[in-house]
Amino acid sequence: MERLEYLFNLKILCFFILVIPFNKVSAQSAQDSILAAKYLKKAESLLAEKKLERSVIYFKKALDVELKIYGQNHEKTIIYYDRIGLIYKNIGQHEIALDYFKTFLNLAIKRYGRYHFYAGYGFLNIGVTYKNLFQYDLALENYEKSLITFQHLRKKDMICFIYNNIGIVFTKKGENTKAIEYYNKSIKIGVKLFGKNYIENGKSYQNIGVLYSNKKEYDKSLSYYNKSINIYINAYGKNSLRVAKLYSDIGDIYSRKKEYDLSLDYYQKSLEAYSTILDLNDPKIVNLNLRIASIYIRKKKFEEAIKYYEKGLDTFKETYGTNHLLTSDFYYNIAKAYDKKKDFNTAITYYNKAVIANKKDQSSNNDETFFDPSKFYDLKLLLTVLHGKAKTLQSKYIENENIEDLCISLKIYEEADILIDYIRKSYQNYQDKIAFASSAREVYSDAIKTQFLFYKEIEEQQILEKIIYYIEKSKANTLKDLINESKTKEFAGLSKELLELEKNQRIKRAFYQSRIIEEKSKSVTNNSRIQEYENKLFRLKNIEDSLTIIIKNNYPKYHRLKYQNTIILVDDIQKTLKNNTTLLELFVSDDIIYAFIITKNKIEVKELNSPELEEKIKEFRRTITGKQTLEYKTVAYDLYKNLIAPLKHLFNGGELIIVPDGALWHLNFDLLLSKKDDSNNPKELSYLLKEHVISYANSANLLLAPREKSVFNFKQMQKECLAFSFSNSNDQQNSNTISLSALTEYENDLPGTRKEIKSIANIINGNYFYGLEAVEKNFKKNVSQYNILHLALHGEVDNEKPENSKLFFTQSNDSIEDDLLHSHELFALNIPAELTVLSACNTGTGKIAKGEGIMSLGTAFQYAGAKSLLLSSWEVSDQTTPDLMKHFYTNLKEGMSKSEALQQAKLQYLNNANINRIHPFYWGGFYVLGDTTPIQFNRYYNWYWSITIFSILILLILGYLWYKKKKQTL
Repeated sequence: MERLEYLFNLKILCFFILVIPFNKVSAQSAQDSILAAKYLKKAESLLAEKKLERSVIYFKKALDVELKIYGQNHEKTIIYYDRIGLIYKNIGQHEIALDYFKTFLNLAIKRYGRYHFYAGYGFLNIGVTYKNLFQYDLALENYEKSLITFQHLRKKDMICFIYNNIGIVFTKKGENTKAIEYYNKSIKIGVKLFGKNYIENGKSYQNIGVLYSNKKEYDKSLSYYNKSINIYINAYGKNSLRVAKLYSDIGDIYSRKKEYDLSLDYYQKSLEAYSTILDLNDPKIVNLNLRIASIYIRKKKFEEAIKYYEKGLDTFKETYGTNHLLTSDFYYNIAKAYDKKKDFNTAITYYNKAVIANKKDQSSNNDETFFDPSKFYDLKLLLTVLHGKAKTLQSKYIENENIEDLCISLKIYEEADILIDYIRKSYQNYQDKIAFASSAREVYSDAIKTQFLFYKEIEEQQILEKIIYYIEKSKANTLKDLINESKTKEFAGLSKELLELEKNQRIKRAFYQSRIIEEKSKSVTNNSRIQEYENKLFRLKNIEDSLTIIIKNNYPKYHRLKYQNTIILVDDIQKTLKNNTTLLELFVSDDIIYAFIITKNKIEVKELNSPELEEKIKEFRRTITGKQTLEYKTVAYDLYKNLIAPLKHLFNGGELIIVPDGALWHLNFDLLLSKKDDSNNPKELSYLLKEHVISYANSANLLLAPREKSVFNFKQMQKECLAFSFSNSNDQQNSNTISLSALTEYENDLPGTRKEIKSIANIINGNYFYGLEAVEKNFKKNVSQYNILHLALHGEVDNEKPENSKLFFTQSNDSIEDDLLHSHELFALNIPAELTVLSACNTGTGKIAKGEGIMSLGTAFQYAGAKSLLLSSWEVSDQTTPDLMKHFYTNLKEGMSKSEALQQAKLQYLNNANINRIHPFYWGGFYVLGDTTPIQFNRYYNWYWSITIFSILILLILGYLWYKKKKQTL
């Protein structure tokens, strides 16, 4: 909603004011001016008839004539470039529009200056066009330039527009908090200038309503929708397109709130409003049948639902034919309705029709050997249809026990897997990737169920391997992509231009794919435009293929990191595992947990029934943080019986690597109790910790798959540990950067986090930042130079927007850094550390994102390249953490793995702690995530000093021999 309608009309007026008047000119010029006026009149006539493609031809003819008379840098010709650009924008030719807008801007600045209205307007149109091309950063850059211009001119109405447009871009980028901030800025100015019923504020309210709807805050969404609809009704009356659209959106909200009768009421209002304005065959009216039918599905009135689906389908078939993208959605929904009725054969028939209607080439064989996603229009819809069909075939198998149905379902899931990879590559921003990961996980979840049914029919190991493949494909894909991206930063030889070209190709592909879907969804389809977009997609694919070959040949390491999509095989997992190690991979689906136990020589799978798992884990954590020993014993043993006892006989050795899923990410497995203990003394409880060294991984693929060797080496990271502690105003006066060894000489009482750092200062070397030096700037400057990071900082987890979770550094007056290290900032850093210790509050907790796992502060450090993490599951105690850390680093220095070092540190603490601080709350919150291999301390320094000492000894011996020989000579 760029809100440029009135500007478009204003420009028409300006156009006639500037262009139509004639000055005294030569006879030839007079004739040319008459010709230009004729072309202009024809262009305006065609524009009024909405024949934009023909209109732009005559505008360009008029421009050519005017250029002959006045030249390019004249007030009469400059405005043409803007006008032609607007027409190209409105017909969807955004790249051509961009060229005209840029020419208009350059000429306007040259003639009128940087702070003229035309300059601001030029930047604004360029920003809108970049937004339409999905190039959101460039859109923001131009909006900011436009904003500066209009702030200089004090054009508050234009500032109002730009704030709204910036809000739209932040919405597209998934940065909802910033989007709402800019929408509210726009509203504030609008109310002040034009009153509470200002029409443009209606759009801002509507946009905010959409954001809250996406966040599932439905009451807030309704509040903003109602503000918007009141403004629209006041301006346009009840029967307008904007009011009708909002009625429909409000109906959607009530549907999500399961208030189905209210939802139907608003859909009917929307239908009535649209019917007074649009033709009954218009897609907006027809698609309301989809919404109404979906309500009847939820109310289990399947026949009524099918009636509405078929009503809409018949209308589209009459208008567009049997096989059209718009009919595909109706076929899919009819299939779902028949599936609900358990009429599986009819459902499958409609699923097949939905697939065919989505194909670009209707004449091609639907049973092609190779599945190619590029042959379809709407890939998300295709994924939904394939998923639905596969589930229906699974249901049919369960009812009829015909294994052929199961085999067809499995084949469809293989196609869905290919499609998921194809779609995933099109996403540019983090939020879109996370959202799609959730959708993909649902597909993989059902694929796993189907494979498991197949395994029960045919107990072969290759089926188990396929299940593990799907489990791995369902986990941590965004994390894997971003880790690979962080590693690509190490390849300095890769040109910035090549990276930018690669990125732009993906953006353009996504743009043209969306334009094809948009064009196919219009009431009047422009086939020539669709063909043009198809041709551009074809050319883009050729460029992408060539680019991939260039990168593969010239930058093979980068290519492997960027484009590898392999999943580690079970054989490779087993080769990587030590003899005493068990990998326990878990997958949660409804009330069933699939547990895969992989050891050096065996692979087993078990189904675990765990009803109310999430509630039990919440109770487990509540009893620990509340120090309720009796209740803790009960729930810890209960969870052990459900999750570990049925599997324990399959474990091999004492080391256990757990790949959690869903709510299991919030469970500290080492604190489960293997016995029904009589004692209430926390020291004597049967913690799983006492039997197993436990660590965690995001996925087996991320942990165990071979990776490219980092270009960083120990010489580049000569210092062992970089340590930071949080400082409040009371301990900032005496602050500096000191070595860890110097800290051991401090005998004064230290703040809690500094005690923690001092506890490890005798064990490892490095630098320590505290007080006024413990600022974000120093962290970013030094973070890539150390093998270990130890951050004793306070943290804050944002469960709604995990990328906004943050660590607090000491507050300074830095004009660039705010001393709040947000998760999203870590994406831009390179952190090659072997171990990152985040001993702040709750660094290992966060929102569970389906298909990605826990979205904690620690996860962001993994994005930046940290190989392993020591995290906390709850707010840790300043009184006990120093002792734990001392034991942990001592054990690390002795050569233990990170997981064993933590296990032994907990046991050492437990055996020696004060009776008042032995509850698991005080010591049980820490866990290790990622690579657990031991850390090699001071290899470079040890080698250096060994050579030095050896050299000195040689010199001493030679000196002694020389002295002895000389003495004998005398």
